[in-house]
Amino acid sequence: MIWILIAVLFVGGAVAYAICGNLAARRFMRPHVAEGHNDVLVPLFLTAGVIYAVLVGFIVVAMWESYDAAHANTSEEASLLVPLYRQTMVMAPEKGAAMRVLIRDYAEEVTQDWTHFQVTGQGSPRARKTVDEMLRLYGTLTPATKVREIVAAQFLQNFSQLLLDRNKRLLQAAESLSWIMWLAAGGGGLVVVGMSFVLYMDRPAPQLVMTSVLAALIGVLLFTMAVFNHPFVGPLAISPEPFESTLKLFQQIDGDFAA
Repeated sequence: MIWILIAVLFVGGAVAYAICGNLAARRFMRPHVAEGHNDVLVPLFLTAGVIYAVLVGFIVVAMWESYDAAHANTSEEASLLVPLYRQTMVMAPEKGAAMRVLIRDYAEEVTQDWTHFQVTGQGSPRARKTVDEMLRLYGTLTPATKVREIVAAQFLQNFSQLLLDRNKRLLQAAESLSWIMWLAAGGGGLVVVGMSFVLYMDRPAPQLVMTSVLAALIGVLLFTMAVFNHPFVGPLAISPEPFESTLKLFQQIDGDFAA
């Protein structure tokens, strides 16, 4: 619901600014309009529009790439749990069983504490402790065969990548667009729409409609930036679904090895 209100604020506010500004400017501009008025101002307006379009387009694309990277990183973190889980099947039975419990606990704790993660941007305290327990347990492994030694080395490599992905996820949750870029995007929009106020048409309706459409488009782009600004919050928030799917795979793996 709050995101609907934010969308109305961005788009509706931009349209209201365009309409009110045009109506107010027409009263001032009427006595000062002469032949060639629009011929001089339109090229300036178009130049400002192109510069602003490049700026906003760059920001939106960059924020989309950041969002996509956060989504891919979360999926990779969850996916790494599967090979870790499978590799425990080759470890000593007691150590392997204990490691599988910890891996399953990690996935469950990340999933259950996802709401806390979205609100605070901080990782699950329980999951952090579970990671520490996994590292301690790994330190007690004593591979008795060459195969187990190779598997233990591969397990450590995957585990290190898991920790790297986890830290990336926490950093991505805390990142946001700089206020300078917000100022440039918002201020640029005000300038571009404001420049349309000095244009003049005998009939106000077409100018009001076209200026409102321009303002609405800018409002939509700014709202899109707000949505992508925090990849784990909002209507496109990244969900814990990859970890939930991983937990289902654990059950299938247990069934395959038990058969």
